[in-house]
Amino acid sequence: MACMKLGSKSDVFYLDRQNWLCSTGLPSDVIVEIGETSFHLHKFPLISRSELLETIMKEDNEKSVIELHELPGGAKAFLLIAKFCYGVKMELTPSNVVSLRCAAEYLQMTEDYGEGNLIIQTENFLNHIFTYWTDTLRALRTCEEDVLPFAEELHITSRCIQSLVLKAADPSLVTSQSVVQSPENRIGGLVSKITCEDWWYEDVSSLSLPLYKRFMHGASGRHMKAEKISGSLVYYAKKSVPLLGSQFSGNNSNKSSSISCCTPSEADQRNMIEEIVEMLPNVKGITPTKFLLRVLRTAMALYASSSCCASLEKKIGAQLDEADLDDLLIPNIGYSMETLYDIDCVQRMLDHFMIVEHDAHPWLTDSEKEQMCKLMNCQKLSLEASTHAAQNERLPLRVVVQVLFFEQLKLRTSVAGWFFSSDNNNNSSLENSEKQQHNLALIGNDQTNPFMAFENVRERVSELEKEYLHMKKELEKMMVKSKISWNVILKKLGCRLIPKPPNNNKVTKSCRKTKITPTSTTITTTTTTMEDQKAMTEVN
Repeated sequence: MACMKLGSKSDVFYLDRQNWLCSTGLPSDVIVEIGETSFHLHKFPLISRSELLETIMKEDNEKSVIELHELPGGAKAFLLIAKFCYGVKMELTPSNVVSLRCAAEYLQMTEDYGEGNLIIQTENFLNHIFTYWTDTLRALRTCEEDVLPFAEELHITSRCIQSLVLKAADPSLVTSQSVVQSPENRIGGLVSKITCEDWWYEDVSSLSLPLYKRFMHGASGRHMKAEKISGSLVYYAKKSVPLLGSQFSGNNSNKSSSISCCTPSEADQRNMIEEIVEMLPNVKGITPTKFLLRVLRTAMALYASSSCCASLEKKIGAQLDEADLDDLLIPNIGYSMETLYDIDCVQRMLDHFMIVEHDAHPWLTDSEKEQMCKLMNCQKLSLEASTHAAQNERLPLRVVVQVLFFEQLKLRTSVAGWFFSSDNNNNSSLENSEKQQHNLALIGNDQTNPFMAFENVRERVSELEKEYLHMKKELEKMMVKSKISWNVILKKLGCRLIPKPPNNNKVTKSCRKTKITPTSTTITTTTTTMEDQKAMTEVN
């Protein structure tokens, strides 16, 4: 641990209740009050080092009590300053240098009041510890205390953050001495490991959210890889938001009982979630989808802002293909509890995915498309879905034919049920009536107006006939293309299809560039033609 000892005398100060006394043997002539603590000191050692104290005492020579309640660092920092003024040994450490630097600035302890005064001493020590990762981190953490406004004014906070960002972005700047830690220099038992890229995740996770945000913004400004920024945010979120971390590590009764006293409130956790989501890189695939889904679930449970949830849904939608089904089962915690899980949320994420991947997966092969379509039950498609499938040119032909077949089957069932319900309306039982209502619902039947229902059936039949004719034309085109492809194949083999003469079954020309006899060529060509005709007949 970096440290510096100032002064040469042994400690001459001792505490009596709330009063610090000096054992020099001379009676004190000034009392400095800071909060509830009083310091019984002498004027000369103080005014020889501090311009502010000299000014106060010159204005009122008789004044024996000086109040410094706004001193940065409070009574703890002033005790060290008093020792420095009396020449008593004191030690500068990463834990006290920030408060001493701010207090020295407040008391105006410049070089005009003695060579090697406290301002220059603390400033030199700060520049020294900036070369050490762990010491800089300790100094930055002390900036969160009551010295923050003064530390900001002196740019101590920004310099600490800049030093840490440079080392995180370029580990070669971290020397071996930077991670040598004494028991007093460990931060929560954390030990840096520079051998891997995420060696700094755990250390910076000990910072408060405002300082951590500034660190991450500095890292982004240094063009740090998005993977590292995302990894650090994931680590920080798991550690700082207990409700989120419990989803990853499971419920541990021992851990929960030990940290229950310091668990942040739901409001604090909600604020952390919103801030972390805002800092996540807008790069697809950088942040794990499983993590994003759990953050979304936690954000909903904490009633985070709508913009936070919308941002998460958009990020998840961009990489929805990486999600597992279990992770998509988000409990419905809204005001309308019509469903157990939040279906609307999944629908919005799917819409985002379709916008990003607007090409219905262009990298899939035809065989892979067929495998995916086998998972679809064509019998359970709605009318809208069936219409879309029938008009989708990118779907496999077999699937389109199945959709049209089942739609036609539904139509026949609906028409038969309608006529059956009309003939047996007065004699049907309750069970038959329910079946009739089901059949009528399939065709949008209005029981009070059978003529309107019949018109609906006619319109649907007409639409299906048009779709059938369209499909028939497409099949014919495909068969023509298939026949042309056969001609190409035979040409590559050195033969070509010869149309059959109107009154003669023999071939007039022999095959070119081959030793096959005309007779064998005729047989091959005729057989191929018969197969094409048979295929056309089956399709028609």
